Amino acid sequence: MRVLACASVAVAALALAGCGSSPEENDVPEVSLTAAPEISSWSSLNGILVPVGVADGPRSGIWEPLTGFSHTPQGAALAAIGQSVQLSTASDTSWPKVLPVVAAAGEGRDAFAVNRALITATGSIDPSVAPSILGYRFENYSESNAAVDVVQRFPDDSLASTRTNVVWVETDWKLDLPTPENAVGAKELTEIPSDMVDLEGTRK
Repeated sequence: MRVLACASVAVAALALAGCGSSPEENDVPEVSLTAAPEISSWSSLNGILVPVGVADGPRSGIWEPLTGFSHTPQGAALAAIGQSVQLSTASDTSWPKVLPVVAAAGEGRDAFAVNRALITATGSIDPSVAPSILGYRFENYSESNAAVDVVQRFPDDSLASTRTNVVWVETDWKLDLPTPENAVGAKELTEIPSDMVDLEGTRK
């Protein structure tokens, strides 16, 4: 935050005009890729706990397709985490309702629908294999899209990160699902990345 000091009484009139930011500057939010979102709670989505932000979303109910994320890095990260977990763990009856809401239209969404229709899943994750979300880091971020590496710990204490891309569509973040040709697989980690935004301490 920039602080301007106006110290001279002799230039008080000029100070009133020159000190402080213009309305346009005040309207521009400060963007931080490393500031953690404030978390109100963690909710289970089919056996995996996901963070719910105080101000950054989702604003929808946890059993509805997750929507209503802030147009910030924190909103993008929470969308990447929550929407990817919700879609990947959705049951045979729920995924067709979730997919068109949380994923942006395109070849990736079409490919997901084709491949998902070929398998059967109940939508319940075995606790013995369910990961814990530790945090995330940005590979890149802009106001229109973001690549988020979500860091997870598994019950055997192994670590991994998964790349999730989101795009800003009209008024919300949505998953930008990859095609089979450009999908990035999970990456095994030997330690927690030093630049990870830590969410683990926000669990309640």
